[in-house]
Amino acid sequence: MSGATRLWFRVHSFTGVITGLLLFVLCWSGTFAVFAHELDWLATPEARVQPDSDSAGWDAWMRTATRAYSQGRVVGMQAPAHDSDAVVALIQRPDQPRRLVYINPYTGELRGTASAFNIHRFFRNFHRSFFFPTQWGTYLVALLAVTLLLSLIAGLMFYRRWWTRFFSIVTWRRPAVWSELHKLAGLWSVWFVLIIAATGIWYGVERFRLDFGDGIFAYAGNGDLALNPIPRPGSDPSPPLLSLPELISAANRERPDLNIRTIVPAPGLLYLEGQAGHILVRDRANHLYLDARGGTVLYSQSANDLPLYWRWSETADPLHFGDFAGLASKTVWFVFGLLLCGLILTGTWIHARRLGRSARSRQRHRWPGTLPAVVVSAVVLAASLPFALHEMRTLYGDAAKGAQQLPALSPGVTGVILGWIVLTLIVLFLWAWTLRRTLQREGRPSKVERRPEKSPGKSCI
Repeated sequence: MSGATRLWFRVHSFTGVITGLLLFVLCWSGTFAVFAHELDWLATPEARVQPDSDSAGWDAWMRTATRAYSQGRVVGMQAPAHDSDAVVALIQRPDQPRRLVYINPYTGELRGTASAFNIHRFFRNFHRSFFFPTQWGTYLVALLAVTLLLSLIAGLMFYRRWWTRFFSIVTWRRPAVWSELHKLAGLWSVWFVLIIAATGIWYGVERFRLDFGDGIFAYAGNGDLALNPIPRPGSDPSPPLLSLPELISAANRERPDLNIRTIVPAPGLLYLEGQAGHILVRDRANHLYLDARGGTVLYSQSANDLPLYWRWSETADPLHFGDFAGLASKTVWFVFGLLLCGLILTGTWIHARRLGRSARSRQRHRWPGTLPAVVVSAVVLAASLPFALHEMRTLYGDAAKGAQQLPALSPGVTGVILGWIVLTLIVLFLWAWTLRRTLQREGRPSKVERRPEKSPGKSCI
């Protein structure tokens, strides 16, 4: 092995071992986050409906959501993604946390309400920042994405002629089989790892621009965070406020290509977003702002008109979460997410075997920062728990007896979240136990090495 190859090999091992624990949990949560919507659908009976032919329409949905909490305000409403999905409205209550309202899209009847903290929100917040404050939790996740990209590049640099080994036959001889499977799975996952690492780094770049750059986070929108602020609606009170069906009709006339997926009412405004036949963009890439008085279009955005920087910004989410082609793309992302998690675990195990052999042969290849890195990773994960509980209480919990309580979650949602946490702990325990056994076994001298050498003075010759 040449000096350059050995260097790349050490970089690959170093990045994998130093960030292995945190990186595994991050990728593990992201893998399940792919199906967060489907898990909520399974765990929440109110989210499921019997498919029918006719839709009640946005106006009927809005009336039902408003009646559910007469003192609240609808701050967002999302159309069903599938025929068996309920409409979901987000309600802001006075001095209380937001609630989700589920509505039958065909009859317009109320299905039920639930806490805004659901399975999707749990995985989203944990995967984005480990529940740490977004200002620095996002940077930690982006840093892990950098190490993932560096590990990928280093692995390709030291694996000679890797482009010819996609169909290499695995030799099923233990323990070499794990090393060969690690390499083969890594080659087939190169495209996926590159996408996940690049988009993860991008989220850090966006956050850095917001915190330390020009403070811009969107191409167009309400407020100072947008490059193109939306014009204010007219102050003349004479035109009456249009009804929701009238505003929807105005939006359809302006953008007949737009399949409206979400509406957000605001004082004097109506915001609408959806898909318009463009490839790999989230819904907000195509949106409209309407003046609620008269239905004047204040701003219309099409994904095709965005500059390259902002077009990529709207593409990062579909690529990162794999939701651009429904269940088909989600399944692919889930399978390769599991492969990536397996690569992290097997890579650490292979490195542990190498450490054991090095110790047995009295070679020094152990990274001096390995143990501190594992300790730091464990502390970071443990510290995320109080942050998660604090967020659940302050943002999603109802006030009772003078204090914020944890949100009341349905048994299904609670079971899925706790089940994932328990499964994660089991995997990490088995991983640590296997590593310990491997280090002990590989570090133990063989029978030949334990045999004492004969003294020259007691030779039989």
